[in-house]
Amino acid sequence: MDLVKPLAVLGSGGTLATGAYLTKDHWMPSPKEEKVKTISDALKGKKLISSLPTSDLEKQWEEEFESDQETLKKLLGDNNLDKSKGGKALSGWCANQMSLDVDKNQGALKHVEKYCLIRSVASQLERKQKTLLKEGQAQEWKATYDKRKSTSTKREDIGLTGSAWEGDKESEDLPKVKEWCSTNSVKDFLASDNGALYTNVLKWCTTNGATEN
Repeated sequence: MDLVKPLAVLGSGGTLATGAYLTKDHWMPSPKEEKVKTISDALKGKKLISSLPTSDLEKQWEEEFESDQETLKKLLGDNNLDKSKGGKALSGWCANQMSLDVDKNQGALKHVEKYCLIRSVASQLERKQKTLLKEGQAQEWKATYDKRKSTSTKREDIGLTGSAWEGDKESEDLPKVKEWCSTNSVKDFLASDNGALYTNVLKWCTTNGATEN
């Protein structure tokens, strides 16, 4: 005799609610339906723009909108958005996606990961069509370094010793410049610093730095 049987009918005239099972000694409810996983759940551990201090939010959303505004105008359904209105619209859009079922909204998840998270300085440079220098690009590193020297860019901005560009310090400086670039290009791009870190990485760590004043 089976010890566990699903029952649909009890007696000759009554019915039993589905989702319950009869064991040898007692009733046992069927397993509960698994809780829906939301987009917010899927993003745990990642840095949302909305997690920034309130005083920093407006500027950060505006910078995020401006970084890819033509694509975002289409996503938000309004071709007339300017930087200010676009930032507000993007903030609202991101908030509205968080409660969606992640399994049923994979497209929305991809957009959220692209436009609702705090990105790196390197990511912002890429959005602006700027190219980070790589280790093996000796001539390009030299060209960017020479431009910094010819324009008397502040050495202390990236921790180089000596405030003045005196003598030939290239062989001493370049390893330090590369190390600084490696460390700082992956840091968060935060609008609250008014572009200071972004600008320094642009000038010292990109091929474009060779033409930046």
